[in-house]
Amino acid sequence: MSSDHQKQQISKGVPSADFDYLFNPDPDDATSERILAETFANYHDHLNPGFITFKRSAKLDSHGVEWRGEGVYMYDIHGHRFLDCLGGYGVFTLGHRHPHVVKRVQQTMERIGMYSQELLNPLQAILAREISLRAPGDLQYVYYHCGGAESNDAALKLARLSTGRFKHVSFTNAFHGKTMGSLTATNRPRIQRPFEPLIPGFSVARYNSMEDVERLVQDDTASVIVEAVQGEGGIIPGQKEFLQFIRKRCDETGALMHVDEVQSGWGRSGKLFCTEHFDISPDIITLGKALGGGMFPHSALVANKRAFGRMAENPWWLTNTFAGSQLGCAAALATLEVYEQEDLITQCREKGAYLKSRLSELVQRYPGQIKEVRGLGLWIGFELHTADLGTRMADELFRRDILVAQTINNPTTLRFQPPFIISQEQLDYILSAVEAGVQALEKNPVGI
Repeated sequence: MSSDHQKQQISKGVPSADFDYLFNPDPDDATSERILAETFANYHDHLNPGFITFKRSAKLDSHGVEWRGEGVYMYDIHGHRFLDCLGGYGVFTLGHRHPHVVKRVQQTMERIGMYSQELLNPLQAILAREISLRAPGDLQYVYYHCGGAESNDAALKLARLSTGRFKHVSFTNAFHGKTMGSLTATNRPRIQRPFEPLIPGFSVARYNSMEDVERLVQDDTASVIVEAVQGEGGIIPGQKEFLQFIRKRCDETGALMHVDEVQSGWGRSGKLFCTEHFDISPDIITLGKALGGGMFPHSALVANKRAFGRMAENPWWLTNTFAGSQLGCAAALATLEVYEQEDLITQCREKGAYLKSRLSELVQRYPGQIKEVRGLGLWIGFELHTADLGTRMADELFRRDILVAQTINNPTTLRFQPPFIISQEQLDYILSAVEAGVQALEKNPVGI
């Protein structure tokens, strides 16, 4: 049925809101085909036809529509299984629908859905306490949002509020999100240019350049926003002395140090907070992605008293209607329970070291295709020599039922960020698939 005809039918009062077929956990073949066809048509007519053009999965009609996630696997509408090494760009540290997270969310839903906005929310308060108790240094206060870009944007505003300054320093190859503030701090002209002019007051320093930090961070700087490991830049760790120099320079000038841990935080790097690897204590850390336990959009700004103090004057300066929901906080608390009861962050470090070591061996065997392997925990960048090779390697892995993606600012690099619950057998399957994919590139070097 065409979109125009559907609108005409609805305008005549014909009932249309019957969606039972979308909620059957095990649809028959005819229903699966219906959902597949409708999904492609509705993306084209009502969402954005560009997704059909650019998404790798959409190029293969029969495997283009997701239906179910369980553990380390994502299943399409026909039941075809993919090992998820993309993980929603870092969301699924516990995999899909972890039973304990599901349990805590269900327990919460049985008594409440969204919160009232007027009464105090106990899950918000307890999660804030648990985050602050585990955070590095003197970080104490937590403010919630729904996504990492929102928390980064709020952190920029908080820095202006607390310092009375409006200048910020960010870094080459950075990615902080796509709200206007976080987009301005993102060093990616391709996605900035359509929205210019951006917010004034931002300077860009070279990543890992202490010289640039000393030159650009001055007495009128409100904050320095930096990733301890650049995620969309290609999973590039910062040098320890570089990050510690930012801390020193901020102390000298009165600027705030803001570390964006939206991708790297909440365990992904093999530490609960990525900054723990670098022995630094920022004034602000932003979290997202994994914070919602793979169940709800959830992010947070974590700040020390110096950065946060003025918020007591007006606690509504940074509010968000849906942020800090009862369900999101329940999922985050459940994630902490699983991490600590099963020692999963230690497992993340150990499994990540194994995967990184074995992938690095491939660099020696296939130097014409692979440039470098790097990363922390189960957050590994696998860099090929060209963007075309990166695209083709992602296609090869997709054909072998593994989901990965290139990093936005550095498409030569594929990201591997599987759940912490991944087994040794599954890690070895990834390694064999990667080697088979590289061998396919070697046999067909020009992609014909």
